[in-house]
Amino acid sequence: MTVSRSKRLTRVPVLAFLAVLPLLITSCDSEGPTAPGPAGDDCPPGQWAVDSYGYRSWRHDCEPYVSDHFSVYSDGSSTEAKDTLASLAEDVFSELTAEFQIASDAELGFAPGYSYYIYAQKNISPKAAEGYRHGFLIAAVDSPERPTQRYPGLYRYLMRHELTHVFQFSLIDCPGNAAWPYWLDIWFSEGQAVVVGGAYTRPTLQQFRAWFSDPTHINPVRIQRRPDFPDVDRMGEYYQMFALTYAYLIDTARGHGASTADLRNLFQYMNEGDTFHDAFQRALGISVSSLEENYLDIMEEYLAG
Repeated sequence: MTVSRSKRLTRVPVLAFLAVLPLLITSCDSEGPTAPGPAGDDCPPGQWAVDSYGYRSWRHDCEPYVSDHFSVYSDGSSTEAKDTLASLAEDVFSELTAEFQIASDAELGFAPGYSYYIYAQKNISPKAAEGYRHGFLIAAVDSPERPTQRYPGLYRYLMRHELTHVFQFSLIDCPGNAAWPYWLDIWFSEGQAVVVGGAYTRPTLQQFRAWFSDPTHINPVRIQRRPDFPDVDRMGEYYQMFALTYAYLIDTARGHGASTADLRNLFQYMNEGDTFHDAFQRALGISVSSLEENYLDIMEEYLAG
């Protein structure tokens, strides 16, 4: 059966600082999980589509919970818990559309009958927080492993982070553009998601230098694809550096000064067929290669200011 949202969720305060977890996002050349088929009287124990890496196959309970922009699927989460999750997602959706200066749902590809999916993991373990073209995965609010039971505010951060990735996909119309599979560089996509999510803390110059004093760390702008990480098991160590880089780009007081309109232009240029690097230079007036080559000097000056 399908039910409609009827309640709202009290907002969870956003943390000023969080230890950033490695939250994954697939690239445009990966289909990832897609929303399950329509539920109805003939719905079998629904099969969650196997993602492109083929390492898991999840089932849902054939009872999606529908709100204005989301259909919540789960492996056993209660209707009340799905409602809570949908309410939070709608709140975050409204916040992000304002922050991204999105005037209408159509800009995100919404049409009659379409919604983003949320897969709320209740009993599945370990839990995954991942964003895809049409939705995202997150722990169910009635799961015993729900993140908010460990860190107040983390759940809201996860929601904003993953929905930022979904917006990135939607605004670029990935994979339906000529730039496929050349999508956003990881340093940019994750940096934006961390900052928009609310987990960025500006480091001191001393902290920045200490991070780079680790010989196993490399220039974060070199991380364009997953294989670029020197050690994928330590990819979480780069997230605050990704966020610092993005924060510099949008800082109108001391940084590069890119506006929201500039960022929307970047996405639009990619939607029209530009690669990320071409769109980045057109929209922001700086090349990725220049940012990488002068990274240490740029950030030293930025953090010293």
